[in-house]
Amino acid sequence: MSATNSVVNRLAFMSAQILALIESPATELAVTESLSRSGHSVLVVPTFPKAIGILQGVHVDLIISDVHLENGGNVFDFLKWVKTNPLLGFIPFVLLSCEPTILAMYLEDGIKTSARMLGATKYIRMNTFDSDELRQQIDPLLSEANHDDSDIKTAIFKDRWVK
Repeated sequence: MSATNSVVNRLAFMSAQILALIESPATELAVTESLSRSGHSVLVVPTFPKAIGILQGVHVDLIISDVHLENGGNVFDFLKWVKTNPLLGFIPFVLLSCEPTILAMYLEDGIKTSARMLGATKYIRMNTFDSDELRQQIDPLLSEANHDDSDIKTAIFKDRWVK
């Protein structure tokens, strides 16, 4: 790949729109600042019903959710809703466990397995938040998402957003 293509590929996902479901104000701020520094626009909502409302009217390139979000449902129901929706199922879905409790760490293997079975793209656990690590984990997903089936996605979203 030439240097020009590498720059073009990097720029192709630099302005991604990310939907973040984050409950903790400190984690919300850290995630938003980290992803914004990579050039992404971050829409933060505290509940699954609000996230569903956003997804019904706004294009997003990636969804990132607290694993243990407790407001308005559970992450598995929301993940299943996204992945079974033909207009949304292709969107990368990342589960984030930041500063997990001992109980959360104990349950992590089951949560990862369930999430993978329901279509989650990635599970990220951070004992302490690391901005660089988050960007390193997220940016490749956006690059892949922008190149997989782009013609199909463009056609779907043109039809969806013109109405």
